[in-house]
Parts: sequence; structure tokens; C-alpha cells
Amino acid sequence: GRPDIIVAIVDDGIQFNHPDLEANMWEDTGFNFVDNNANVIPGDHGTHVAGTVAAVSNNGVGVAGVAGGSGSGDGVRLMSAQVFRGNTSGGFALAPVWAADNGAAISQNSWGYTSPGVFEQAVLDAIDYFNENGGGDVMEGGITIFAAGNSGSSGDLYPGYYEGAMSVAATNHNDQRSSYSTFGTWVDISAPGGETPGNNVGGVLSTVTGSGYAFYQGTSMACP
Repeated sequence: GRPDIIVAIVDDGIQFNHPDLEANMWEDTGFNFVDNNANVIPGDHGTHVAGTVAAVSNNGVGVAGVAGGSGSGDGVRLMSAQVFRGNTSGGFALAPVWAADNGAAISQNSWGYTSPGVFEQAVLDAIDYFNENGGGDVMEGGITIFAAGNSGSSGDLYPGYYEGAMSVAATNHNDQRSSYSTFGTWVDISAPGGETPGNNVGGVLSTVTGSGYAFYQGTSMACP
């Protein structure tokens, strides 16, 4: 990890005071696009994704994120760009623009449309904006990463299907494609997403709200 790299978690809100995340949170925490204010409301999904990115490493607690640092709060910085709150959502075209303007280098998106061929042009434009204007102080332009989807088919699921996004499919603990994972020639890379039916520990363990931990499965878990 490197603290000058900011990763925008475009998802549920992150539990920013989670003992395994707090040291790696972005200084301003983030923004709630559902309610259009700075009050980030934690959710399990976003907190789980954030932990895989940058749960503090080497602290003897919980899990270690991919870019969690050495244990002294020197992991990448987690920016919470909240677009989901319970069953309510919004701001998908606003969050990437705001994240780029506030210094994010990576836009992490564990969400997508569930019907093939469906997209919103404003969201694709926002992805283009992030790729052009993101990067903060560490890169010339940003990188947008999306979960490929959990359709178990090869349908063109946006925004992962979009050429401006790096799309991530899921593998299980046997390094095989997870049964639920979307696949296809448009997928850029695969990563561990777990497979939990009948085997909870076959999932990906990460942080959740209530300062806890849980095993989840999905391309949502592979993407971070």
C-alpha cells in the first residue's frame, strides 16, 4: 500500500471507524450520493469490499487487505463514495466525477446492471471522466474497475462490459470459475470471489459493519 493512492469505493458506505479500516481511511471519509450530504451511512457490502482493498495489514486483527500497508496506517486510502443505502440508490453518474475531482486514483465498483445490453450513457460518460481526470498525485488519469456480474452467463453486462472499465470475474478456492460468475471474451481478469453454498469458508473473509467480519461470495468480492 501507499497512502498517496486514494481508492474510491463506489458502493454502500464504509464503516469508517472499523478497527481494521480506520487507519487507512481517506481524511474526509467520503460523500453520500443517495442523500446528497457528507453523512456516510455504513453498509455491509461496501465495508466488505473496502476490507479486501485495504484492511490494515500486520496488525494482528481480522484480515489483511490487498493494499493494507505494513501495519502503521500506510495502506492506500479508502474514500467512501456511497451510492447504495439499503434498498435505495443514486448518484452513479456523480460519484466517479466527484472522486476524480477529489484525488482518487482508482474507482472500485462492485455493482452493475443485471440485464444484458442495459446501460445509462451518463454513467459511461462519468467513467470516461474518471479515467481522464482521476489519478490524483500518483497517475496521469484514473483506473475504473467493475465486477463482471453474477449471471453465470456470457451476457454483455454493463458497466463491466464497457471498454472504459476493467472487468473482473470470480474464481473459487480451487482456482476454477465460480459457478455464478459472468464470463466472456470481454472480461479482463479473474480474481478470488469465493463460492459459499455448503461451505461458508469457501467465501472471501472481510470486514462488515458492527466492527465484524463475514464470508461473502460474488464478483463483488473479486473486483476489489
